[in-house]
Amino acid sequence: MAYRDKYISAIIVAAGSGKRMKSNISKQFIKIDNKPVLTHTIEKFQNNEFIDEIVLVLKDTDVEYCRNNIVDKYKLNKIKKLVVGGRERYKSVHEGLKNVSKKCDIVLIHDGARPNVSQEIIQRSIMETIKHKACVIGVPVINTIKIVNENGEITSTPQRKSIWNAQTPQCFEYKLILDAYNKAVNNEIEFTDDSMLMEKLGHKVKMVMGDYNNIKITIPQDIKLIKAINDDKDCDGGMNFNMRVGLGYDVHKLVEGRKLILGGVQIDHSKGLLGHSDADVLLHALMDSMLGAVGLGDIGRHFPDTDQRYKDISSLDLLEHVYTLLKDKNYAVVNVDCTVSAQKPKLAPYVIKMRENIAKIIHTSVDRINIKATTTEKLGFEGREEGMSAQVICMVKENNLIKED
Repeated sequence: MAYRDKYISAIIVAAGSGKRMKSNISKQFIKIDNKPVLTHTIEKFQNNEFIDEIVLVLKDTDVEYCRNNIVDKYKLNKIKKLVVGGRERYKSVHEGLKNVSKKCDIVLIHDGARPNVSQEIIQRSIMETIKHKACVIGVPVINTIKIVNENGEITSTPQRKSIWNAQTPQCFEYKLILDAYNKAVNNEIEFTDDSMLMEKLGHKVKMVMGDYNNIKITIPQDIKLIKAINDDKDCDGGMNFNMRVGLGYDVHKLVEGRKLILGGVQIDHSKGLLGHSDADVLLHALMDSMLGAVGLGDIGRHFPDTDQRYKDISSLDLLEHVYTLLKDKNYAVVNVDCTVSAQKPKLAPYVIKMRENIAKIIHTSVDRINIKATTTEKLGFEGREEGMSAQVICMVKENNLIKED
């Protein structure tokens, strides 16, 4: 999708004090790899080809320091304005919104202390905003959540599938979010983040898959975590992990009268894949690769076609079970690379949704899921449109210290 007809601004909010860091300097100026956290954050937007300008919101006492030691020193020329923020975050965001270019079409609002935002997340935010007008980056929760009353008693346990941790950037059509903030200030509307304000004003907000590494620095341990992530280590500070690779391959016949499901997405086509379940050849190959990586056999062993429980079942449900098996063995997926072979139909319009479906279930970021579609130049059963095949390579890692709840 082309973004060049849109003027895109980024507001980076760095006006907080970060008292929980227990540091004599603001957390955004703490150095990682000899460079301030805020510099790492700004550079992600500076280096993104679709960002036209950056507005930086700071405490009044930090403006000159930031201008001299960050903006000028690191030649961050997309920063058009340094703006003094307010005591609360929403006031700082409002100041940023009032100071972006009048040409602005789309605005991304991001935490200055969230330096691990990826280029793909920035681009995905823009793309989804063009389609949905408002979106927020987030990740599904991993741990079980408990609702607790004022006496410390558990009152309920919500289903994890519907609970996400919100991250930034949060991204909006500029006029829509500016109007929302003006209404909030004039009517004293209470809200905790930008997307909540949109919800309160009746606007739908799209949740977009983010990245578990896109953490916000809040406490001293977060600095260590960021350093470990950036050194391609995990949170234990550098222990070597057992890395393993699995290969998956699957084939299904194309027949009339069946829905075509790939990567959990229903695809418009005159034929569908034949199988005991929904015959999602991509997810079947993926599951075999995951099971193979940890020595747990194949999907035929775990989901036999003689078992009526799996008749017409969604392969997304089966994938969730396979993810649980890996989790129980204390493995996590590092990345997967998938190839689907089919003469027809064109799969490119569906690939992003397939990647998002997979990333959500195996609790990783979308940029760790790669899906390629290819034809066989009309050779073989795929070329004759008799069936489809898929191959997947999956890398997993073992963590000997940290287990999910």
